[in-house]
Amino acid sequence: MTDPDEWVVRSGAARDVRRIRLVCFPQAGGGTLAYRPWAAALAPDVEVLPVVLPGRDSRYAEPPYTDLRRLARAAAAGLRPILSDHEPPVPYAFFGHSLGAVLAYETARVLSEAHHPPALLIVSGSAPPHRAAETARACHTLPDEEFLTEVVRLGGVPHAALDEPELIRVMLPVLRADFTAAETYAHAAAVPLDCPVAVYAGDADTSVPRAQLTGWDRVTQVRPVRHRLFAGDHFYLDDARQPLLRALREDLQEAAAHAERAVRR
Repeated sequence: MTDPDEWVVRSGAARDVRRIRLVCFPQAGGGTLAYRPWAAALAPDVEVLPVVLPGRDSRYAEPPYTDLRRLARAAAAGLRPILSDHEPPVPYAFFGHSLGAVLAYETARVLSEAHHPPALLIVSGSAPPHRAAETARACHTLPDEEFLTEVVRLGGVPHAALDEPELIRVMLPVLRADFTAAETYAHAAAVPLDCPVAVYAGDADTSVPRAQLTGWDRVTQVRPVRHRLFAGDHFYLDDARQPLLRALREDLQEAAAHAERAVRR
């Protein structure tokens, strides 16, 4: 059985009690690196917990999952002890980018069914689950060179990554597994989540049609659903880091305040 702490990266002061925890799911082929700077930027109220998925970072030797919903169940089982390790409970939020957005949603579903829902689900740079299923492709079956070309075209990795053969060698198995998971994913209808949802996107992201973003409103019964646009393309997380961090701080403070009011009732 996997040690629960293997599922996240904790900062130096990670075990301090914070007002809210932010669990961050990576994009296809990604790891924890993009989220690690957020720990200091969002301190002291937010504990940032980048998720370590099998096949990357400290779990490089483990085979990556190729079934998204199976991965969500495993992530929920691994995260639940971490998210329940303090009394009184510290509320938590999920952030997922691209494929990580759908994984965050599916993991939130599992935890919600276990009566431990997030205080907020933030989905970024992704079509909603029902549209993701509709637009499934078959890139994961292509030969390596064609597969990588298509991944770059779809915005899965920056074009500059193709100039780093060693990086590509390391990334390729995880990318192929993640694209397999994405392209074979089938959304199952479910009761909408009982938690607020915020939808983030780059204003120049051509991989996700702007009209599709409103489809995320269907995954929650809580209104309003907040929509935020940032300057940049599919990789706006780096291009618009400061506006993104300000938005995260605002949305997380609101979620924490709501959770605190609910406890006092």
